[in-house]
Amino acid sequence: MATIQDVVKLSGVSVATVSRVIHNSPNVLPATREKVLAAIRELDYHPNRLAQQFRTQRTKCVLVLLPRLGDSFYSEILKGIEEVASAAGYHIFIANTGNNPEMAKFYYEALIQKQNDGIIDFSACLPREYMEEIAGQNPVVVACRYLSNSNVPNVTIDNLAASREMTEYMLNLGHRRIAYIGGNTELALYRSRLYGYRQALEERGIPAEETIIYTADPDIQGGYDAAMQLLRSGEKFTAIVTSGDTLAVGAIKALQERKLQVPEEIAVCGFDDIEISSLLSPTLTTIRQPRGLIGRHAMEKLLGLISGKDENLSEQIVLPYELVIRASSGKFRNNK
Repeated sequence: MATIQDVVKLSGVSVATVSRVIHNSPNVLPATREKVLAAIRELDYHPNRLAQQFRTQRTKCVLVLLPRLGDSFYSEILKGIEEVASAAGYHIFIANTGNNPEMAKFYYEALIQKQNDGIIDFSACLPREYMEEIAGQNPVVVACRYLSNSNVPNVTIDNLAASREMTEYMLNLGHRRIAYIGGNTELALYRSRLYGYRQALEERGIPAEETIIYTADPDIQGGYDAAMQLLRSGEKFTAIVTSGDTLAVGAIKALQERKLQVPEEIAVCGFDDIEISSLLSPTLTTIRQPRGLIGRHAMEKLLGLISGKDENLSEQIVLPYELVIRASSGKFRNNK
């Protein structure tokens, strides 16, 4: 029985391109489309064969891969997943990858061996080619991690636009020297948020200065350490934009230890609107993600793939976000 990988090899294009042809996406050149269709005809490839196989081999269990356990950001998302899964008679199992590709691969191997019916992946730390190969033959949904032009279904917000809007808001408050603390840009999520920050500055004719851009582990300690390095550097700045609320919490702790007032002297913004954001002193300006909705959409998409009713492997579900303005960003200041 021919697989999508056989079509890829014969046509000489990527898995993503084959998927787009199968789902009649307009973003394929006519010559490329015909090449793929010719390979499909020659191999007698039928995309729905996998779905038929899954209909007869079900465990009624799905695996949810988190980059780290104990992160409160995922609690509401998991509730959304559980609501949809339970209504469909499915059980969810949660695993921690620690953003370790080898650990993630272990769990994907369990999917290949039919130990579960599908994966919702919030870490997406595996090489893209590997993920596309597995997702081409198994139900996989990536959430909160953006994969453009891919055959791996994706549920997310527009991280670049959200980060740009946050930075624009700080610029509108009069800030011109805005520092940035973000997660590792090897992950598309943090790369997009950094791009959004840079884009907002560039649109105002303000250069993004590498001396006030820091990469940190995406937790409170990472934010604290990065903010301390920033303060020790002697660089002048009036605001810090971060790629996550935990980073912002750490940054505020560092500023307060140095007797700097937030937001009167240094304004700080987060991203994600985790529970602690509204309990801090000062309360945290941040980007709110529709976390419950992300979980529900991800599980609904996965169930569609498992049942074979949904074969749109390249679907990108982009959900709305909200800029939540609280005390940490302060008021307008004239920073000329």
